[in-house]
Parts: sequence; C-alpha cells; structure tokens
Amino acid sequence: MQELSRAIETLRAEIAACAARVGRTADAITIVAISKSQPPERIAAAVGAGITDIGENYAQELIAKHRALEHLPIRWHFVGRLQSNKVKAIAPLVHLVHSLDRESLALELERQGARLGRRIPVLIQVNTSGEPTKGGVPPDAAHQLLGSILGLNHLEPRGLMTLAGLGDSPDRVRQEFRLLRTLRDALAQDFGLENFTELSMGMSGDYPIAIEEGATLLRIGTRIFGERPPAK
Repeated sequence: MQELSRAIETLRAEIAACAARVGRTADAITIVAISKSQPPERIAAAVGAGITDIGENYAQELIAKHRALEHLPIRWHFVGRLQSNKVKAIAPLVHLVHSLDRESLALELERQGARLGRRIPVLIQVNTSGEPTKGGVPPDAAHQLLGSILGLNHLEPRGLMTLAGLGDSPDRVRQEFRLLRTLRDALAQDFGLENFTELSMGMSGDYPIAIEEGATLLRIGTRIFGERPPAK
C-alpha cells in the first residue's frame, strides 16, 4: 500500500501549495476520501496514511464498511443521492450528509435524529451547473430549503455542496464554484448563521479551482485510490 501513502502525501503537498497561493492554509481544508467500490483494507491503509474522513455514495456500502472498520477513527460522510428509506440505517453512522436536496429528506433525517437524540449535520446540495442529471436544488431554491431546515430541531445545517458540470471548461467550473460560495455567504447573512461555513466542492480533476474559490471539503477519490476497480 506504499503507492497509496505516496499518493496522499503528494496530494497534501499540492493542496498546501494551492492554498498558499491564494492566502489560505491547508488546515482549513478537509480531504474527504471517496471510497466508492474500494475494499475495506484499502480504506484502512488510507487511514493509516493520515486520512480521517471517508465519503461513500451508497448507503449499503457505508453501512458495510463502517461495520468492517468500526475499530478505526473514521468520520463517515454520505455524498451520494440519499433515499429516504435508507436514512434510518445511516443516521447513527454519519459525521456529515453532503446531499440534502429536498424537504421530504430533511423531514426523514429530522425523525431519525429525534429517535437517536442527536443533531445530524447536513449540507444543502445545490445544482450550480444547471445539468438535469446533477442532483441538488436550483440556486434560487436554496433559501427556502434552508429556511425549512432551520425550523427542525435535529438537523444542523453547516453549508453547501455542489458538483461541477461534466466536461465544463475550467472557467465554467470556476463560475459554478464561485456561485456556491456567494450563495453560502448570502444565506449565512440572511439567516444570521455563524456556523454555516462549509463548502463541499472539488474532486480529483478540479480541486485546485475549488480551493481557490474557498472550498473547505474536497471529495477526492481517484487521486488517492487510483481508478476504481471494474464493477463485478
């Protein structure tokens, strides 16, 4: 697993250099290692190399890997489209849900948070690219969704998440990320939220732009684990 350790070391150095160029520090940026289709032993190796945050796209994978790796100090993130019928299973396990995109999902998360006696941290997913295949609310609908979440006692909104458009130019990606930052700042001001600070944006191919535009959470898969193994 030495190649994995080297990949993480190289990635951290690149993040630090990119952050420094825009007057930021790497300490303000969390790597969420996206472990979709990766076996538990490779996730464990990443943790051994200093990764603390692991992201999963599918509830079943998160549950199985949490069970296999519960002895390790991992903060689990859910980053994919979350079905309401999967919320009960993952609610006790997640450090942060990145993909809250509808009020019905917020209500189910609220129910499970109340059942567990915990406030579940969430990000609102915003579709900044306008691609129909991308999840998330339109930017002009984020205000209404956040307002409804703030009326719930067991959700803790922390910020926003987005996915860049597939094949978009670097300039277009920058516009999408900048839109998310501007929207976060406006929402935090409108609702008087001091802890609405997170920006989950940037993946293996575009994370330098995300850092320049203020990302606090980078969702990195290929740059850490390499290409995904073929589906069985």
